[in-house]
Amino acid sequence: FTLWGSGPSSAAYAYINRCFTRGEHTWVLSDGADKFKQNFKQGMLVVLFDAIILIFAVNAVHFYYTLYLNTSSTLWLALIVLISVVYTMMHPYIYQLMVTFDSSIWAIYKNALIITIAKLPMNVLLLVIGAVIIYGLFTILNPLAATLVMLIAGLCITRYPAEFYAARVIERSILRDMKEKQPEIEYIGEDE
Repeated sequence: FTLWGSGPSSAAYAYINRCFTRGEHTWVLSDGADKFKQNFKQGMLVVLFDAIILIFAVNAVHFYYTLYLNTSSTLWLALIVLISVVYTMMHPYIYQLMVTFDSSIWAIYKNALIITIAKLPMNVLLLVIGAVIIYGLFTILNPLAATLVMLIAGLCITRYPAEFYAARVIERSILRDMKEKQPEIEYIGEDE
């Protein structure tokens, strides 16, 4: 849930983080519940895609790892791992784009991939920070205590840097440019 998100609740979390990064007022519970309802269908589609991709990725890694043991060829195994890592780094952008723009799920995925690749060094750093925090918790604490810490505070601690950065990138790179080119268009969330 930390790295891939949890559908509509991640959309609500992305909206609240977007408001925090812009310095806008937001009611965490009521505005979050509204965004949960507004983005429920797209959020559930993301969860469905995540489940399908996770099943395929695990099977592919298993298959290509077995192939690696037999042939010592790492090309396909490395490619599957690389695609999985890039897909993981796309998630903060998927949810930020979902709550910021009224677009199709395919446009959201395409734009999230483009932004992820364009901002790759910082995305890798944020992914490593999140993974280190998760690994550190499960190394220092016993698994039950680490799971409780992750459920209570860890999700926010590990997801906040990536969500914050994604909101800033979208604000600076996309929205500012769109407002300069087409100032007469109203964008979602401007007057909320």
